[in-house]
Amino acid sequence: MASRAQSASNTPHLVALALDDNMVYAFFVLVHSLASNATRPFSLVVGHFTGRLDRYYQALIRDFTMHLGIALDLRELTPSPLFTERRHLTITTFSKFVISDEIPDPHLWIDLDTVARDGWDEFFAYLHSAPKSAGLVVADKLQSPHTRFEGFNAGILGWTKKPRADWLPALASLPANRFSSEQFLFNTLYLESAQAIDVKFNFLSSWHAHTAELERSAIIHYSGPIKPWHLSTRHRKAWDGINPSWAYWFDAESTLLAKLKSSPLELALHKLQRQALFSGRLHTGKGALAGWFMRFLVIAGPLGDPLVWLLKKRTNA
Repeated sequence: MASRAQSASNTPHLVALALDDNMVYAFFVLVHSLASNATRPFSLVVGHFTGRLDRYYQALIRDFTMHLGIALDLRELTPSPLFTERRHLTITTFSKFVISDEIPDPHLWIDLDTVARDGWDEFFAYLHSAPKSAGLVVADKLQSPHTRFEGFNAGILGWTKKPRADWLPALASLPANRFSSEQFLFNTLYLESAQAIDVKFNFLSSWHAHTAELERSAIIHYSGPIKPWHLSTRHRKAWDGINPSWAYWFDAESTLLAKLKSSPLELALHKLQRQALFSGRLHTGKGALAGWFMRFLVIAGPLGDPLVWLLKKRTNA
């Protein structure tokens, strides 16, 4: 009889994610980084809520995954009226609940504001050998002044064979003004049954001062309102002194652009890159300043250089 480890190694690798019109470029960079660093083939389930992903982008995603030789299941999802948008978060954050209900088999969910590095698909060994009591496989967290959440971060989730929790009643009972209902909801439903594994599978970019952990990370998660694709190219070298974890996303982007150079997708990709600079929801609530600051840097061009220099100086003070 085959051992448990042998059975796990033969189980298909299934990755699920979701997007809308604002996240297409992030999708390209993430998926290419997954493919570039995978040790074996994987298939994708990509969800999008009705009316949130233009048909042109749907066709582009199909062409892209076909170009990479990745099996794709592109699914249109129906959002619940309970899904709300707050600050920089859109209803797409709730799609992981909908997709998990549709896929009873073990699979890995990855938020799009991530980049994969060597070793990312080692996650599946943990997922496929998880105890029957585990409802989720999640990454551990680092103790840091920048760890401002209780429980686990829900950006990277390993869904096991265990039946999914009934999340709709729980969502309906949450206070209407809660900032991150999705994050709170996952911890409410799954904290006790979650199996924690190596932090390297969900290294938050705010932990960048943990140099050794950053260097060994397998998946870097750029949580928060500002993302690497919001930063103008002219400021990237200076930004390495502000948050060096962003350099890994820029490297993945460069690898993607080089890979698709002179391909039928090249022009579309560069257009998406420009659009991504202005993507995301701007708001006026708590934490809004960072998003407005990034937008200003794009518009200001060289006039923004002194501000980046001052931010770098303050960060390293």
